[in-house]
Amino acid sequence: MPKIPDIFLKLGSDVPNWGAFLLERKGGAPFAEKKGNCMLKTFEIVDGKITESPNGAIFSYISPTEEEKRYLVDTCQIDPHSLNSALDPDEISRVEFEDNHIAIILKQPRNYSAEDLLGFGVTSVGIFLFDDKMIIVQPEENPLFEYGRGALRARSLRGVILRILHHATNHFLEHLKIIRLISARIEKDIEFSVSNHHLTEMFVLSKSLTYYESATTANKVLLAKLVRDTEKIGFSETESELLEDIIVENNQCVRMTEIYTNILVGMSDARGSIVSNNLSVLMKQLAVINIIFLPLNVIVGLGGMSEFTMMTQGVWWGHTYSAMTLLLVLLAYGTYYFLKKVNLSKSDDEF
Repeated sequence: MPKIPDIFLKLGSDVPNWGAFLLERKGGAPFAEKKGNCMLKTFEIVDGKITESPNGAIFSYISPTEEEKRYLVDTCQIDPHSLNSALDPDEISRVEFEDNHIAIILKQPRNYSAEDLLGFGVTSVGIFLFDDKMIIVQPEENPLFEYGRGALRARSLRGVILRILHHATNHFLEHLKIIRLISARIEKDIEFSVSNHHLTEMFVLSKSLTYYESATTANKVLLAKLVRDTEKIGFSETESELLEDIIVENNQCVRMTEIYTNILVGMSDARGSIVSNNLSVLMKQLAVINIIFLPLNVIVGLGGMSEFTMMTQGVWWGHTYSAMTLLLVLLAYGTYYFLKKVNLSKSDDEF
């Protein structure tokens, strides 16, 4: 298994839903059991809850095979372009009305993987609503119903659409909270850093936030279209109210993404300057050490030559070398005192 980045080990219990996130980073959906290599899951609505069942009317295809794609296109009459859009992580969110179904493409966060280091990506989900069934297509396994309010009920297939939208919005919000905590931890670590490691982590987070900003903005446009076509889609009054709540949460998500992006981008230069300043302080300290030992090296070099023994003939060697050692100590202290007086040996904390 890939190693967990050190930054996550430092965060610990500060991260909301930490257990779910650790399950997610291992490549599996949190709160969901992965059954072998099955690419098709079936769900049904039981008392407002969406549960996995072999007799359900909700079919979830995960990375469908070519044979399954042919079935979806030929038998279910799903437009090939819409199907490919659902499998394209870079596709924008949208809603289309076909003859026998409604096609919805939306964005949601990818499951975090250790191979991504601190990269948080986005993926697409395709929802195809028929009169008597719903087909969901994903390019990779991602949770669909776990995030958000657990008491949120889905009374119809159209309610399931809202449940997925609500889940995607809250999945973004959970990841944004984690990104904020990671960013705060990097800010603390970078104060004493002299390498580019933490700067690289910041740039990766900044890129992730750019993807999130684009995805949440695309979902915002999608939600606006759903509100406009409420009657055409067939949402009930209760579902329309829930759709308004999801719009508020998504707008909050968009705003948080913009704020975090601006903070990271705006502070990147300042944090880079901190790293450069730390390196300058370290080089200054090394220079001070070099200046202190430079005259000592000259004297020790002379003392190690035969001329020193010749000059101290008749004097016991213990006295002569003890005197030399004392002279070196006094000279080192005198050099340090001089440097301190001219402010070359002070650290930043002393100013």
